[in-house]
Amino acid sequence: MNTRNQVVCAWAGLVGLALIFVGLLLAGYVPAPRADATPGEIAAFYRDGTFTIRLGLFLGLIGSAGWAALVSVVWVQLSHIEGPRPVLAALQAVAGAACYVLLTLFVVLLAAAAFRPERAPESTQLLHDIGWFMAFLAAVPFVLQALATGAAILGDRSPQPAYPRWLGYLGLWVAVLLAPGDVLLFFHTGPFAYDGLISYWIPLFGFGGWMAALSWGALRLARAESAEPASAVEAPAQ
Repeated sequence: MNTRNQVVCAWAGLVGLALIFVGLLLAGYVPAPRADATPGEIAAFYRDGTFTIRLGLFLGLIGSAGWAALVSVVWVQLSHIEGPRPVLAALQAVAGAACYVLLTLFVVLLAAAAFRPERAPESTQLLHDIGWFMAFLAAVPFVLQALATGAAILGDRSPQPAYPRWLGYLGLWVAVLLAPGDVLLFFHTGPFAYDGLISYWIPLFGFGGWMAALSWGALRLARAESAEPASAVEAPAQ
């Protein structure tokens, strides 16, 4: 296995996460605009902060590439763990690819809202709503990926598991935390609205924390693999 590329992809996950959070902060999406805001209020949000919103979304678009890199290295490592028929690793990869598309569309749709802030407020609000739906309403692929990753990690029964078992439990727990995002469609206010505690804040930090932990786990495993050949060479001389 090309451990150098694994290390690069794992680091890309961490760097991408940092860029995404910086981008969200810069664009003014932390906290998120109110889900019950009027078209005029949403239009004013994009009109008053056009440049910083565009810059933040640009950083987020670049940062989302780190997610693709992380999904790739996790797929390779989980495939090695599972063996000849890595079903869970494949499921993680498929769901992760869907998540990457959703994250990209999230940024692109919000960028479209910021591209022409002078358009009719109702049109800007429509783009804004659809953009937020991409990241927080479409929770199923994120949940599926977290479940598949967690189950694959916990299924490693070797004496020295490739990933720490707590990372597997974390994946299962994150799946539970992300699942309520699907119901935000029915709420404009409260904790289930797309600016609320359950549909926004918990998924934001839960997913971000899991992404950081998964990047660390992939980096740790890649470095351990890169050290194995040297150990094997030194062993006969001892």
